[in-house]
Amino acid sequence: MEDVVKIVVERRYASDPIDYERLVSLVESTGERVVLTEQGVPVSVLLPAGKLAELEHWVRAPSPGPKAQSEGEGEEEETDGGVRDVGRLRVEALAEPEEYGPYTRYVRADGRRVSFGRGGAIVAVQLDADEVSWLEDRAMHARQGYMSPAQAAAFEEFLARQPPVGEP
Repeated sequence: MEDVVKIVVERRYASDPIDYERLVSLVESTGERVVLTEQGVPVSVLLPAGKLAELEHWVRAPSPGPKAQSEGEGEEEETDGGVRDVGRLRVEALAEPEEYGPYTRYVRADGRRVSFGRGGAIVAVQLDADEVSWLEDRAMHARQGYMSPAQAAAFEEFLARQPPVGEP
């Protein structure tokens, strides 16, 4: 299995509001994921769009989505200066796409997933950390159980050349 490289951003050390331009730029330039955490617990993950496409290719089933959460529950935290975004994803109402420097933030059809595009192409996707974990687990098992037709034929030929069990 491939090593997972990730860049962790602890919410209390990140800017307020979250500097998505910087984070998406980091994802695009390094090809690595950025994990937003709150008190050390992963909250959401920014993935390169290609990585998400690869995971979804292997899973080939609709994701269960993150654990059910009431709208407005736990997405923000109170501070002395008011409410602060902690990077959690929640169902969002239909609104204009937001601009973050050269990136445009689009809320996907399910109202929870967020895509970031630049120049007409999606470069990164932000998902709930639990959903990313679920996708990676399912994709890993699907990949491990898959054999291409050429590989399956070679394996079948290999098995045919083996002596029956119990014979020297």
